[in-house]
Amino acid sequence: MFGFQTRTIKNLSKNEKEQVENLLHINGLTFEGTPDCTAVTEDHDERIIATASLQGKVIKMVAADPEWQEAGLSGMVISDLLRYARENDIFHIFIYTKCDMADKFEYLGFNELARTETVVLMESGHPSSEDYRKILQENNIFSGKGNIGAAVMNCNPFTLGHRYLIETASRECEGLYVIIVQEDLSLFPFRDRLMLAEEGTRHIKNVKFIPSSDYAVSRATFPTYFLKDKGTTSVTQTQAELDTTLFANLFVPELSIKKRFVGTEPFCPTTAKYNEMMKKVLPVRGVDVVEIERLKDSSGTAVSASRVRKAIVESDFEVLKKMLPPVTIDYLSSEKGRDIIQKLTYEENSKK
Repeated sequence: MFGFQTRTIKNLSKNEKEQVENLLHINGLTFEGTPDCTAVTEDHDERIIATASLQGKVIKMVAADPEWQEAGLSGMVISDLLRYARENDIFHIFIYTKCDMADKFEYLGFNELARTETVVLMESGHPSSEDYRKILQENNIFSGKGNIGAAVMNCNPFTLGHRYLIETASRECEGLYVIIVQEDLSLFPFRDRLMLAEEGTRHIKNVKFIPSSDYAVSRATFPTYFLKDKGTTSVTQTQAELDTTLFANLFVPELSIKKRFVGTEPFCPTTAKYNEMMKKVLPVRGVDVVEIERLKDSSGTAVSASRVRKAIVESDFEVLKKMLPPVTIDYLSSEKGRDIIQKLTYEENSKK
C-alpha cells in the first residue's frame, strides 16, 4: 500500500532513533526506556512515518505522521509487534496510548483497563485482568467488614519503615491488604521481598499480603517508576494518575477498600507526585487517602529503602541496624543476600 514497508528493529541506529523521537515529539510523546523491539513503517524515501515499541509485555510510544493518520499505519506497526510477541512466547500484552487511539486498538482485540484525560491503558491476551479479579476475590478474607484498608509497597528491601506503616495502618482499620509490587525489576527479587514482608509482620493478625501481578506499579501502569531517568513531571503525573485509576477500578471494588495508606515521601519526587495524585483520584471514588508520617531512625532521618541500599554499598552496618528488622538483617547474611550485596556494590562502583 502506497509503497510502505514495515519492519521491526531490535537496536535502533542513531538516525532511526532520531526519526522515531521526532515522530513521537510531533504526537506529544517522548522516547523512554530501552525497548526490546521497535516497529517502524517507512515511505518510499525510507522516512519513518509510523512507530511503536515493545518493552517486556508493554506496547508504547505509538505514533504516526499526521499526514497519514487515516492510512492505518498504527495498525501496521502494532500488528508487527504482536507477531514479534507471539514468536517470543509473549501472549499477554498491554498498550499504553493516547485516548484518540483507543478505538483503533479495540478493533485489534484490546480491552480498556483505565483512562485519564490524556492516556488509556488497554490489554489483550491471558492471563487478563478478569483472571486477576478472581485471584482478588479468592483473597478477599475481610469480606463483611466495613473499614478495609490497603497499601501498595515495593519493599526493596523490607525495612523498619515498612513494618511501621503496616503496624500503624492495621490499627486504623479492621483489615489491611498489602499489595506487593510483583514486577521483578527491583534489586531484591519479588519472592524474597514478599517473604521478608510476611515474615516481618507475622505478629500483626489483620493483614493479608497479595501479589500485584501487572496491575499496580508495573511497567504497564507506571513505567517511569522503574526508569533511572524519571522523565518529565507531566509524564510522571500522567502515569501516577493512570496507576491510581486502575487501582480504583480493580482493587477497590473487589476488596471493598475504604482507605489507602501511604507514607510521607521526603526523598523521591516520583513517589511524592504519586501520593498527590492519589489524593486527587481516590476520594471521589469513595477511598480516603491516609498519609502516615515516615518512621525516623535514632539520627532523626526518615527510614527509606534507598538509604538502606546506600548503606549496603558503603558497608555501614550501624546504619543498617537502625533501619532494618531482624528478618532483613538475617537475609542479607544469607547466600542470596550476599549475592545481592555484591551485585549492588558492582553496579554502584560501575557508575564512578
